[in-house]
Amino acid sequence: MRRARGRRVGVGVAVAAAALLGGCGIQESDVIEAGGPATIDAFVNSRSDELLFFTTPDGRLHPVIRYGELFVPGEPEPVRAPTEDVVVDLLLGPRKEDLAAGLTTALPDKFEGKTEVGEPIDGRVAARLPLNVGPLDRVARQQLICSIAYSKDPKGAVEVELTGNDGVTVTDPCALTPGTADVGEPTSLRSSGS
Repeated sequence: MRRARGRRVGVGVAVAAAALLGGCGIQESDVIEAGGPATIDAFVNSRSDELLFFTTPDGRLHPVIRYGELFVPGEPEPVRAPTEDVVVDLLLGPRKEDLAAGLTTALPDKFEGKTEVGEPIDGRVAARLPLNVGPLDRVARQQLICSIAYSKDPKGAVEVELTGNDGVTVTDPCALTPGTADVGEPTSLRSSGS
């Protein structure tokens, strides 16, 4: 008899729960679009991860996350690598897992010298690179610009001034169109000799 009473209580709780949940007045609805696609910074820990931009077979930029592995004494979490390290990692090219996914780079595989990247001033970051900037095509420049921009700002919303060993300077924002990886037109290209 005790067993039957336990079942009645259990059934009573289940019926009450069903009544509460079913009668809460929430009507079924269709899917409603509420904005554009997710942005890059939704997936990256901007405190510790690197975001590098490689290219797809059709020449579009594709972000690749390099998870932070730089630990500093006294810091509870990994600390973001300096932007200079981000540039070197980009110049070293895609890893084998990136290549297996079909990613490549438009950047040269040889570079010589030191990378120096300043802090943002009035929305602009200056970067001195260990390669010639003049021969780089638009996609290669955007690989550098977007990787540097996202290293300095979680939304990539800084203009980047690249200066190469050849004295050529390119100034551009990261020109990714929201929801795609297409790059726009350059805003400025100049040589120190002109």
